[in-house]
Amino acid sequence: MRGSAVVHLVPLVPLVALSALAGACAAPPAGQPKPDENAIRAALNTEVAKFGPAITAKDAAAAAKLFTEDATWILPDASTYTGHANIETGAKKFFETFESAVMDQIVIDKLVVVSDSEAVTFSHGTYTMTETGKPPAKHVNPFADYWKKGNDGTWRVAYEINADGPVPTAASTKP
Repeated sequence: MRGSAVVHLVPLVPLVALSALAGACAAPPAGQPKPDENAIRAALNTEVAKFGPAITAKDAAAAAKLFTEDATWILPDASTYTGHANIETGAKKFFETFESAVMDQIVIDKLVVVSDSEAVTFSHGTYTMTETGKPPAKHVNPFADYWKKGNDGTWRVAYEINADGPVPTAASTKP
């Protein structure tokens, strides 16, 4: 009988998950002000802009400070670092893989405001990287971030995943 009850509940799992997601994305309860999306976007743009100088300077400590203490950072090669100290170590290792990197731009393409202290961004950065023994190459790095606002009012990345690659040329985009 117990197995039968589980079989009947299995179809409800997606419905319950969808309901929870809808509830999380719903408008705030009456009387609670809606988060200011423009203010959040401005604050996140300020934080995103700090990544370029940290990478250009190969400053692992500065890069790690942009993450929460328990953050997860996933690089394009699937290297995964969890925790502030591990992210700093991972940044040092990553910075050793290239001679130089110069950021052209980092743009937030899509912002999803979860609350006044949580947000998700889908962004991309373009930059020129010079790897040891190779000529400089243009890159594009699409990435997604889950942000949390700390008690100090600063937004930091709690989870990031990257998907770096060479910038497509007109010839490579034609069918």
